[in-house]
Amino acid sequence: MTSKPDHLERTAADPRDKSLHTVVLEHIEQVNNTTRIFRLRVPRDSLPIRFLPGQWLDVYVPGVEKAGGFTITSTPREARQAHPALESEDTSETTSPYEQGKNSKAARGPYLELAVQKSPDNPAAAWLWQDPHPSTADHHTSSSGPDSIIGKELHVRVGGGFVWPPPGINVRTLRRVVFVAGGVGVNPLVSMLCSLASSAAVVAPKATGVDLEVRFLYSLKDPGESAEESGYREAGNMLFLERIARIFRQGRVKGTLEVFLTSGDTSTTTTDVAGAKSADNTIDEDGGEGDRGNVITVGGGQAEDGNKNEEGNASFTIPFHPRRCTLENDVAKAVDNPRFAVVYVCGVPTMTDEFIAKLTGRESEGGLGMEPHRVLCEKWW
Repeated sequence: MTSKPDHLERTAADPRDKSLHTVVLEHIEQVNNTTRIFRLRVPRDSLPIRFLPGQWLDVYVPGVEKAGGFTITSTPREARQAHPALESEDTSETTSPYEQGKNSKAARGPYLELAVQKSPDNPAAAWLWQDPHPSTADHHTSSSGPDSIIGKELHVRVGGGFVWPPPGINVRTLRRVVFVAGGVGVNPLVSMLCSLASSAAVVAPKATGVDLEVRFLYSLKDPGESAEESGYREAGNMLFLERIARIFRQGRVKGTLEVFLTSGDTSTTTTDVAGAKSADNTIDEDGGEGDRGNVITVGGGQAEDGNKNEEGNASFTIPFHPRRCTLENDVAKAVDNPRFAVVYVCGVPTMTDEFIAKLTGRESEGGLGMEPHRVLCEKWW
């Protein structure tokens, strides 16, 4: 039986920086029972860590010889922000990393963020998934101690070619970018979306192309109805959904978000959510919503930059489709004119392979006829 290639073997031909950087594991957030978000602080004496949205890290953890590969979910801007004043850092001895995380991003200094699935067969992931603070059961207060992984140094190297802006394409010629995410395939796409949102807020759109329309299609497993209210789902245990929804809700990018909840995995063979009603469910940059028969409550977790429940972060609801995302009904509609669009696809193998084949296939054979360089995908298998 042939063993599955590890991260370094699988990405051997991908672009990779020469520099190895030291970072400090500062905070862990438990999204659900299969996914954690990790914040890695860039030390004050470290060289700047430069990357493009969508890239990953070789991550070397203590006691594990081979690196694990994990996508950066934060933006380059957050890795470049200034370190806090030295007197501000003195409070870290009496304030937990979680409390520090609720302060402004400037007070935290530069950092990288990763979202890692539970994977006992992946040594680096298994190390990250050990109990971060054995002495306490609080998942959000990342206390340090002799047995804690909080505060440990990791070594990272940037790599990967699945990036924004799209290689070989002048962004100013684009009218639309379509992000198609399946499950944890959302990781590189959330970095790209947040980067677009940050650029739109501080740079003239015509100079950067950030005035283009964004269509974000996110498929993931239905977590089930909220215990508090029948018919509602909670965004807090759906990876990065709150962060994404707020960007569209606040009008920080022009476009729409569509969420697809399925009863199984996010492959093209998944069944629909039993008992839920199909509708044209979207949320746009004005916060407009479609049918309210199937809704997700957004509020209280995974807000961008780690800031939760601040002004403008009030709870709200978004609709969802109780079915799988399809190329014919959803992706093709989102693309509109293939000559002026670019599509990023990141999900499970069956979804990714089918969508890429149909997007680039000949129109006479039922495809969309897009030029191959306008359809980008990330494969981790």
